[in-house]
This record gives sequence, structure tokens and C-alpha cells, in this order.
Amino acid sequence: MSTLMMVMMMMMIMLMMLVLDVRDVNASVAATNRTCKHATNMWGDPNPNIFYVCNAADQTPLQLQCPQGRGFFNGHGHLGCLPYDQWPACRLTTEQASAQLVAGCDGQNNNTNNTNSSSRNGKQQKTIQQPWASVDPNQFYMCPGVNATPLLLSCAPGKGFVQTAQTVGCADWPQWRRQMQCEAFF
Repeated sequence: MSTLMMVMMMMMIMLMMLVLDVRDVNASVAATNRTCKHATNMWGDPNPNIFYVCNAADQTPLQLQCPQGRGFFNGHGHLGCLPYDQWPACRLTTEQASAQLVAGCDGQNNNTNNTNSSSRNGKQQKTIQQPWASVDPNQFYMCPGVNATPLLLSCAPGKGFVQTAQTVGCADWPQWRRQMQCEAFF
């Protein structure tokens, strides 16, 4: 490969990073892949916060991170770090997330996964049983008590929040992908 061609590929990668608003200039080489999946394109990781480009100099993958609030999505005509609320799959809709947040911790949440009604001394009491998803899969809401303001919390690094019939809580990213039916989009 000629020097001019290598310089042009590096410039193209730098331009893609600027377009994607990638600010991590100290990206590290990924240990997950020994060879590049695509010589001229990007590809994702089960962790939507991470994506890869091919280092033209030695044909090794270069691991990069999407900016805060964005995740790497590949599918439905998209390729790159999209804001989570603009993902065309693998997430709650903005309307669903807003409805859950509005219902909040007041004990009136209609989502049966989030509230439980019990009778004590003839009085109805509402208790919050489960956290619920935000649009950003790195985060979730939880109520500290009835009639409280919901807290926005983050999953531990390497985990995403899942809220399905099978799972509620922070799961590793491959599990998150399976549960959210999102394995085809990275």
C-alpha cells in the first residue's frame, strides 16, 4: 500500500471521527478482534458505547467510544453513534419512557411491573417494586419511596438496563442485546 494511500485512509478515519463527534483521541487497540471486520468501514461491539475502525497502518481494529448519550447503531439505514432517543430499534420509545417518568413514584403508575397494591388495616398502600428503563440503556429510574422524585441511576460499567418479561435490571451487554432483540444492530 502506498504512503499516499495510507495517509488518505488515516485522514478519512479522522474525518469520520469528527463527523461522529468522537472526542477520545487516546483510543486503545481492541483486544476483542485480532483482525479488522471491515477495511474501510466501522463496526460495533455488543456494548453500544463502543465501536471500531480499522487501523490502516497495521490492519488492527482501533476501539473508539461514542460520545455520552449516544450509542453505535448499524441498521435501518444508520451507521454510527446515534443519540439513544433516535435509535430505530432496541429501545423504549420516547413516549413510553416519558409516560413511565410522569407516572413516577406517586403510586399511580399503571405499569404492573412497577407498582404493587396491598391492603393493610383496610387501607390501600402502594409500594414501588422495580426500577424502570430510561431511553439511554446505560441508565434507569428507581423510586426511593412512594410520592418521591424518581432517581436516575447508572448501571455499572459493562452493563445495560433491561426491562423485559424475563429480566429487569442491569445485565452484561451481550445479555442486553439478546433480551432487547438487538443482536443484529451492531
